[in-house]
Amino acid sequence: MTAKLIHDKSVSKIAEKYRQAGYTVLVDPEPEDIPFDLGTYRPNLIVKKNEAEGYIIEFNGSGRQKSIDRLKEIAEIVSENTGWRFLLITEQDALLKDNSNEVNLLSWQQIFIRKSQSERLISLGENEGAFLLLWVIIEALLRRRAEEVSIPIEKFPTLSLIKHMYSQGELSIQEYDRAMLLKSLRNRVIHGFQTPEINESVSELLALVNELISLWAPQASGS
Repeated sequence: MTAKLIHDKSVSKIAEKYRQAGYTVLVDPEPEDIPFDLGTYRPNLIVKKNEAEGYIIEFNGSGRQKSIDRLKEIAEIVSENTGWRFLLITEQDALLKDNSNEVNLLSWQQIFIRKSQSERLISLGENEGAFLLLWVIIEALLRRRAEEVSIPIEKFPTLSLIKHMYSQGELSIQEYDRAMLLKSLRNRVIHGFQTPEINESVSELLALVNELISLWAPQASGS
């Protein structure tokens, strides 16, 4: 099967998932189908909740870096139109069997609640549980930040998410290195390997969470 056929098949799968969820879907839309001016850019899909709300969707089969800068510009234009979102969807999304396509990220209030829960676990010596809960917070923070600054990668797998957030200047090199090391430890924990360094690493992860919250959280933590 050629690369084009693989691409078209994946786009068709994504389109069908949205149709089954009740959306109106246009595949490879014509310029006149796009509800606002995107210049020469043509999305793979337009998905409409109604005439005033929907998604402009780009399919990226490998989540490669080359087009993120350009797509960020598109995402910013789309975000200026109330009711519309730009989504960059990967092959992983195309393979999902469920029909849930909404991106329901943790709210800031939920993030703060989970942080308090993780700190309580640390105080009880439950460092492995605290580490995993803190990692949930890290991913939530990265995905919320991506959405808030119109980097359309909030649905990306974690590794690609971290790399792209670094390449877009949202993570410093120090934050990137720490996140990658801690992700490696997270993988060993969930796959059942011994992690004697967890007691020290949970403190490092909490420090990273606090650092990102201080940079990205709104003034009102309940929003």
